[in-house]
Amino acid sequence: MPTNIVSTTGVLDIEITGIAFDSRKVSKGNLFVALPGQHIDGCAFIFDALERGAAAIMIEGTRKNIEVPVIKVSNARQALSEVSAKYYDNPSEKLKLLGITGTKGKTTITYLIQSILKKAFGHAFRIGTVEYDMEYEKIPASNTTPESQILQALLDQALRNGIKHGVLEVSSHALKTWRVEHINFVVAGFTNLSLEHTEFHPDMSDYFSAKKRFFTEIASSGKTCIIGIDNEYGQRMALECRAVGLDVQTVSVHDHSADFYCENLKMTGTSSDFFICNGSEKHPCNTHLPGEYNVFNALMAAAMARAAGADWNSVCVGLHAVKNVPGRLESIANEQGVNVIVDYAHSPDALENVLKTVRPLTRKKVITVFGCGGNRSHEKRPVMGKVALRHSDVVIVTSDNPRKEEPEVIIEEIMAGIKSEAPDGSKTVLQELDRRVAIFKALKMAEAGDTVVIAGKGHETGQYFADRTIPFDDREVARSFFRKNEDEN
Repeated sequence: MPTNIVSTTGVLDIEITGIAFDSRKVSKGNLFVALPGQHIDGCAFIFDALERGAAAIMIEGTRKNIEVPVIKVSNARQALSEVSAKYYDNPSEKLKLLGITGTKGKTTITYLIQSILKKAFGHAFRIGTVEYDMEYEKIPASNTTPESQILQALLDQALRNGIKHGVLEVSSHALKTWRVEHINFVVAGFTNLSLEHTEFHPDMSDYFSAKKRFFTEIASSGKTCIIGIDNEYGQRMALECRAVGLDVQTVSVHDHSADFYCENLKMTGTSSDFFICNGSEKHPCNTHLPGEYNVFNALMAAAMARAAGADWNSVCVGLHAVKNVPGRLESIANEQGVNVIVDYAHSPDALENVLKTVRPLTRKKVITVFGCGGNRSHEKRPVMGKVALRHSDVVIVTSDNPRKEEPEVIIEEIMAGIKSEAPDGSKTVLQELDRRVAIFKALKMAEAGDTVVIAGKGHETGQYFADRTIPFDDREVARSFFRKNEDEN
């Protein structure tokens, strides 16, 4: 039973066959936990759960005329986290689980860590934004960090399949909604913090505090904290974690006072060579992922894997083995000599990193296609407009995932930043509401030697509107353009 029980009704000494928070997934004998939501309250589905065979109900509020036992709790998400850990017998305590949080870099770092852990220990799973890769099964990701019950079930299944090492992306949403509260991490990593998720966090202080919980409040005995300090929030995180006695190791690309840093960095358009320095040790490494920010991601992965017991050979071989990460600087092959890049960048810093990375690889123009998601941070929209214009020769502003907002309004907010950055209109800026048409326009105007960056959606395979989701993959749209041109020629 959870520790935050307010009251109970009915006989509680019954057998529970499982836990569900989605009434559609209730099986006979399950405990149904009715979670409060931003738009829909789980209590609305109690009778659907009962019809499907729920044996008990857990809620925050009060409901009458329920014939099965009812457990009223002060916080249903907290209770779901606690009872799920108990039901699955706390599988994370039998694993070596690494968790990474921060605004940018989480997904790439998990790919790198999984590769290292596989080399060091034979098997490793990865749970994050793109997918839940459990080795024996790949599951499309519904959230960056799954709900607590799903996460505990995944960890339990990993153990049953003999996989004892894994890495998890930990979002700020997860940290504020009790998804990882009863998970044991042996290593916790922090990349950076920048303007994002203001629709969820009232200010940057709240955003930082949510991330800090991962290090100071999540109950993991003896975990090592790996903190990136190439960002002021990382420097602050390292100081505050050390102040409460946590085991902190720092990571930086250039700061040689960090515990892990690099020397002799040599970057090309397709890879980077460098030495990872840790104390008196120096180890030559190579990553196929271009850009200085991916060197930082490699350093974070190396430091976290080392803290989990990986040897240096596995670190270097594992880093080199990752050829690409879906939707992250993903190149689209074509015969027209155009460098086409699809990237998930949907924050100002991420977009700037991508555009700075591709500029040295571009002989002629940088053409950027991007939009901003609806029902997400309004503050970042004009900033992203400024960033795109500053680092591009041509900008095409389009729709992203408008969700419940009007796409035209989102574009107007982006354009406000563009107009303030270049009120004289000295650069080419186009507006195209239809994302497919916008991508085609960019590719049609591109010449050999140009780079086209299609930013914002990356690996995603759908576009989300208020009343529907349509199949949409930036990578496939770009490939279809080149196929169409080949057919016409």
